[in-house]
Amino acid sequence: MSDPYFVLVETSELRGLVGALDVVDERAELNHRYRKLIADSRRVLEGPQVRLTQARGIAKRLMVLVKAAGPGFADGLDERERAALEDGLAQADSLVHRGPAAGS
Repeated sequence: MSDPYFVLVETSELRGLVGALDVVDERAELNHRYRKLIADSRRVLEGPQVRLTQARGIAKRLMVLVKAAGPGFADGLDERERAALEDGLAQADSLVHRGPAAGS
């Protein structure tokens, strides 16, 4: 098994994470520390590729942000936003819990 630090992931394959970050950024009431997590994640995603470890870090941040948004956050979203959030969380779960090939 290769070292995840050296495995690269195309940022275009992380659209689910990006879409969910967009929803959280636009709709959640978050403090400045959580907003910084979103901004930091967006900076990492600007390039064409990221290390798998970075993608996993962004996935974990997304999970934290959704939790910080509150238990009823998804209930206040329209169908498109909820689908984007669910897709992003599914991709985050795959990246964090299932290994390198699961994020794509």
